[in-house]
Amino acid sequence: MIPTSNGGDLMEVQEDLASSSTPYAYTANENGALQISTSRKEPLSDENPRRGNTGRLSIIPSNLASPSAKVQHIAEEKDEIPQSVPSSGSQGFQKRFSGILAKKINWESLMTIGKEWIKKPLNMVLFLWISCVAVSGAILFLVMTGMLNGALPKKSQRDTWNEVNNQILNALFTLMCLYQHPMLLDHLVLLCRWKPKDISALRNIYCKNGTYKPNEWAHMMVVVVLLHVSCFAQYALCSLNLGYERSHRPAVGVDICLSVGIAAPAIAFVYYILNPLGKEYVSGVDEEAQI
Repeated sequence: MIPTSNGGDLMEVQEDLASSSTPYAYTANENGALQISTSRKEPLSDENPRRGNTGRLSIIPSNLASPSAKVQHIAEEKDEIPQSVPSSGSQGFQKRFSGILAKKINWESLMTIGKEWIKKPLNMVLFLWISCVAVSGAILFLVMTGMLNGALPKKSQRDTWNEVNNQILNALFTLMCLYQHPMLLDHLVLLCRWKPKDISALRNIYCKNGTYKPNEWAHMMVVVVLLHVSCFAQYALCSLNLGYERSHRPAVGVDICLSVGIAAPAIAFVYYILNPLGKEYVSGVDEEAQI
């Protein structure tokens, strides 16, 4: 309240309030005191209120300051949906294998699981691929370190064995990328679409125990992008190995492609272990959704 001594003072106060940009509602009581209330009813021009799936009122700025802020805003929006999606919690082979190694190795159970695993045609091909990589890699290592100089006394012989095993490894890793890349592209599409059924499918692949993890969309996106980078680096390395002879092959390009191809999946693995995707996380919201 603003006390006024006479009518002239009251008129001056009313004129000042009328000229102000903020709307006021004012009345004078019988004691000559002026009661003032303020209310702001202007529409918001730069911000639009929007309610998300969680029923929470959120404000989306029309112009974010930086690209990192935009990415963070998208990640926050994506993280609102998964909390209401139930998790399957399926572990499959991982659960059985971790149970065997929990206290001590049970060789009988390990042999049983190994026999079941090798019976599948895809696993047979994977075992063959691993064996070829191990043998060719071992030969290449022995040739490069000079441990086979007695069996290969001439430099031309060592260069030939080096190039042959290098091309074998290049072909094997390129085939693996060609096999894995379509699935990675599918995962990228699921991340961009981010529907409830897509969230459940991606959790079974990237989340430990297949359960909800905080900011899981952003963490999955980082892992998938790093794996894509590894595939593209292998394609570039394959192009250099096939397009140039050993004597004319640019060493700098080969080193860069090889370094990126090895570093990207290694960083993705370490990132997965350190972020919430590879850790145990219990969420009350997730438990209610499963019930």
